[in-house]
Formats: sequence, C-alpha cells, structure tokens
Amino acid sequence: MGFTKSWDSTDKYLTEVLGRPVVMLPLEFKEVLPAVKQGKVDFFTADPSMFMTAKTKYGAREVLTMKFINADSVGAVLFTRANNQKVNRLTDLNGKKFGALHRWSLGGWQMAEKEFRTAGIDPYPFLHTLRFFDKPDAVVRAVLSGQVDAGTVPASILERMAGTGTIKMRNVKILRKKEYPDFPYVCSTELYPGFPLSRTAGVSDILAYQVADALKALQAGSRILKDARITGWVDPLDYTDIKVVQAELRGGGYTGRRY
Repeated sequence: MGFTKSWDSTDKYLTEVLGRPVVMLPLEFKEVLPAVKQGKVDFFTADPSMFMTAKTKYGAREVLTMKFINADSVGAVLFTRANNQKVNRLTDLNGKKFGALHRWSLGGWQMAEKEFRTAGIDPYPFLHTLRFFDKPDAVVRAVLSGQVDAGTVPASILERMAGTGTIKMRNVKILRKKEYPDFPYVCSTELYPGFPLSRTAGVSDILAYQVADALKALQAGSRILKDARITGWVDPLDYTDIKVVQAELRGGGYTGRRY
C-alpha cells in the first residue's frame, strides 16, 4: 500500500484483527503500478485514475472507498488571483499560462481538462503554456505569485492551505464554481468517486472481505482514522466514470511519464 508513517496504526490494527502480519509499503505514485504488476503488494490505494489503469491492465478490483472529512467524492478547483481582472471565465484563459499537476492526475489536471472540453475548448492549443508541477501547493503559489495566470488543484487544497495560514481565501478567485450541498470544499468540476482501496488480481475474495469488514468497523473519530487523516471507509463507489474520462481526454490513463 502506498502509505507513509501516518498509516502505522492501521498496519497494527489489521495485523491484530486479521491474525496475520500486515506490512505497509510507502510508495511514490510512480512506484505503485510496477508494484501491482510485479505482485509486490496485495492491496493498494492511489489516485482513482491510476486505479482504473491498474484495473484495466492488471485486473485490480476496488474494495472500499476512502472518506475524507465528510466527503467520499473528489473534485478539483480552477482558480486565479482575486485581483486578476483579466480572467473571470475559462474563455479568458486563451493565450494565458496555466498551472496543474501531472497530466495523468485525475484531480490535478484531468478533471480540469474535462471542464475545458465541456466548454468546447481544447486546452492544449488554447493555452499559451500548460505547466505541470510536482506538488499542489506549488501550483497555488505559482498562481498567487503571478508565475501562471490560473491553475487547478484537487478540491480541499485551498482550504487546507488557508487553514494553516499559508494563503488567504480572499486572495483567490474561483473559476466555473459549482455548488454541491454535501461537498464541503470549493469546486469547479464534476464530482468523482474518491481514492479506492484496491486489491490486486491474486487476492482471494475471502481476504478482501476480511480487510473490508475490519476497516469499515473503525468508528469515526478513532485514533487510527485520525492518524491516517481520513474519516472512514465506505463500500466502493462506482468508478465507471473514471474510465470514461480517461478515454475522452488526451492525457489518458496513468503512464508514469512526465510531460
């Protein structure tokens, strides 16, 4: 599983409940698919777009969906500086510089690309520059400093940075804003199912059910969930739309390549 130390308590919990050793492997995104392909992991969690690639290529299957702060869906936000009077809608970005994450990232670019195309815009010739960053915070800083005219990051990033005092929401202008009653973050895109916990092709149904039951049994507010910075696990949502998005967009599925 592609986790950091924040998942150590989940590791210990599953080991105790399942009665067998469970070892968490902290993997970079680029390492997850090779690990799945080579059978080095039994379960993994990753960007929904990466999961769909693993499902299509290697037979992975969704087990659960991760729930973040009262939301089991994910979206993305397109934004510019609040004092940027020249950019108020997507059509204003013609010939402008735009920042995003990796081209294969669902929340880091693919959702935004779909919004452009829904508006009848092919963003690649439309934008002067499409610059990809390694971290979402870097995209936000680039927009607010004027390195790029606008950008996109996964929904919740702006609120997180505002919560730590890194930015002020009043300095941000949201483009193509959408309202969802049960989604607690500013958002510019459609909502998609959140990060799945997935099983690789060799994992038995019995083991998958045992893991799912153990994780769903965790009570909201438990130390294990708090350590993982999530609020719980739910039965897997429908990831069909992710495959549709991959088929429609130039970025396609996860390839591991940088653009």
